[in-house]
Amino acid sequence: MKRGILYTGLLLMAGLVQAQGTVYKLRVSEWSCALNASGSMVAKGTVINQSGQTLNNVRINLRVTDKQVTTVNGVPNRRVYGTNSAPIAVRSLANGASSRFEVQVKPTQTGNVQCQIWFRSPDMVQIPTRVPGQ
Repeated sequence: MKRGILYTGLLLMAGLVQAQGTVYKLRVSEWSCALNASGSMVAKGTVINQSGQTLNNVRINLRVTDKQVTTVNGVPNRRVYGTNSAPIAVRSLANGASSRFEVQVKPTQTGNVQCQIWFRSPDMVQIPTRVPGQ
């Protein structure tokens, strides 16, 4: 009985320790987001797969939001002015490989906004990614 409780406690602790640290599967080595001549925000850069396995059908997601966070009834709120996604250049991204990405959206507002990017695939809703400056 005591061994069972000890074993269960150790499993619980191991699960909590594992949940504490985020394991990043992708790393963005460089990226930029700027307004182009036609009024679209364009995010582009390079992403590196560090998941330990091949990732298929990865998509880059871009969201254009307020730079300043407003609070509504005590809840942080950012207005979203545009969102879009696009496939990255390499369809089947091997472990350690890199790929270029580019996505654009025409936001409803272009002043005092910021870009947020993240990645997803059919297998994962959101792939944990280390993005500099975000």
